[in-house]
Amino acid sequence: MLSDLIEVSDLSPRPLFDLSGSRVAVTGGLGLIGSAVAQSMIHAGARLVVLDQAIDRWAPFVDGLPQNERAQAKFIPANMGEPVLAAEAVTTAAHALGGLDVWIGCAYPRTPRWGQRPELDEPSFWQSNVTMQLTATCVAATEAAKLMAQGGGGSIINVASIYGVVGPDFSIYGDEPGVCAAPYAAIKGGLINHTRYLASYFGRRGVRANVICPGGVFDRQDPQFVERYCGRTPLGRMAEPADLVGAFHFLASKAASYITGATIMVDGGWTAT
Repeated sequence: MLSDLIEVSDLSPRPLFDLSGSRVAVTGGLGLIGSAVAQSMIHAGARLVVLDQAIDRWAPFVDGLPQNERAQAKFIPANMGEPVLAAEAVTTAAHALGGLDVWIGCAYPRTPRWGQRPELDEPSFWQSNVTMQLTATCVAATEAAKLMAQGGGGSIINVASIYGVVGPDFSIYGDEPGVCAAPYAAIKGGLINHTRYLASYFGRRGVRANVICPGGVFDRQDPQFVERYCGRTPLGRMAEPADLVGAFHFLASKAASYITGATIMVDGGWTAT
């Protein structure tokens, strides 16, 4: 019976969501989504390593933390878009933390002219972005899973997109030159299924792997695009980074201890219609 496995006191929300002492690494942790996620992990009591290339953003990030939380965060300059370097960064992060409990992949490297219309795409454009966004991310997540498997388990959380699940709605772009890049759809779809692969392969060794699919996140886009996007979304607005952190926190915690291989949509209802 369930009562034989879990004490009633263990079902209190506080211990279920407590991340005190958890060893967490966030790639792209100084970016739009990554910085919000990294801050939430610190606030929840985690010991954090941020991996990012934007060294100039580290001091402002730390300055924005409460004084008593600053010692919990470390920074490792890392190129998460190069597969060999991304794999090495996992080992470096685990060494800095003394192990690894949660690996969160928020890095979003991309080439110039990202978002151009597919008529302009060349094979090299595809190859570069697939290497940076898919291969490097999957290699890093696999390295994290291997380390977690050796250490008794852990949680891997990747970031995909609504456009890894459904086709783009090109009507929201109007006549703008930029659209959802063609490689983006292939990359995010591939990342979702590789996350399932990790869940299946490493599950018996206590490793959970899940993927979060955000909808569009507001980042000072063209006002007409924002208006069209909001009109297409059941909740009537774009996401803010703060809207996403709850899903990451959930998947990192004991509250999601029986969830693996899942695709969590955080999209304001975009994929429900």
